[in-house]
Amino acid sequence: MEPRVIDYDVGPASDHLEAPNCLDCTLNRLQTVELTSLDGSRPELLFIKILLAHSPFLEKLAITPTGTSDVQKRFDMSKDVMRFPRASPKAEVIYLNPEPYDFNMECW
Repeated sequence: MEPRVIDYDVGPASDHLEAPNCLDCTLNRLQTVELTSLDGSRPELLFIKILLAHSPFLEKLAITPTGTSDVQKRFDMSKDVMRFPRASPKAEVIYLNPEPYDFNMECW
């Protein structure tokens, strides 16, 4: 079974995440975040940038890329995330091994 590619229009999400007042508050209670199945899209990177910039008590951000992304794309994503400013001096970004893609899994 071939994986089905779903093409989403991410324009509105990207526009919202890039707006200066996207998040006018801090995320004071956020300490640990786990993000899975990331492919390094622009909205995903903007979301991570916002999390890091507005979470003064963040201790751990664990990122697991999708198993279908290639090594270079994962490396580029990690370089981008490492450059993002952080509100928390303790924020640790951890990259985990990609999740293997299950070709037998049905798409929604």
